[in-house]
Amino acid sequence: MITRVETLSPQQNTENLIACSGCDLLYARQDLQVGEFARCDRCSQVVQTCKPLSIDRSLAAVLAGLVLLLISLCLPFLSLSRSGIESTISVLDAVVSLWDSDMRWLGLMTLGFIVLLPLIRLLLLSWVLWSIRFEHKARQATRVAFRWSVQIEPWAMADIFMVGVVVSLVKISSLANLEAGLAFWSLLALVGVMVIVQMTLCHDTVWNKLEERT
Repeated sequence: MITRVETLSPQQNTENLIACSGCDLLYARQDLQVGEFARCDRCSQVVQTCKPLSIDRSLAAVLAGLVLLLISLCLPFLSLSRSGIESTISVLDAVVSLWDSDMRWLGLMTLGFIVLLPLIRLLLLSWVLWSIRFEHKARQATRVAFRWSVQIEPWAMADIFMVGVVVSLVKISSLANLEAGLAFWSLLALVGVMVIVQMTLCHDTVWNKLEERT
């Protein structure tokens, strides 16, 4: 049972407190067993977790995500053919096309939300989790990197991009012959991998490990 903190005193150590992300109610941090989690008694939001093998599983998923993202950027994404004319496009080709079509803001947003932010988040997570897994000394930069990876998460929109692509494919499938390239399936797999990262990554475990290695 997680303990609610009703009032704060000036002498109270706030490092052992945790706020519910749903309603901001304060709780005292508990020592959970592996596999246990605590919910807010006011809004039922998960407040604290202790997921099994979080570091190893998350690191494996993040490294797989990096490989899939690089594949999706380097290989053809879609091929379209009609009346003997065939065209192949990659994700980066789409950004260049938007830029050349005077839709530069859209091109920059596509580059940022679909390519740069997911790549930065995966690189930050891989650095933090690698440092913890192989017991490197935690530096201030490591903690800042993990904090930024959490802040970037809502803006890394590869999943939203794939939803838009699927909707577009349904609309133009009657106008031309479409063939999904390896980059399409890699980006689709990346969306699944990021779901796995979300399920296996335990923020409380990461912060505790970073504090232990300070």
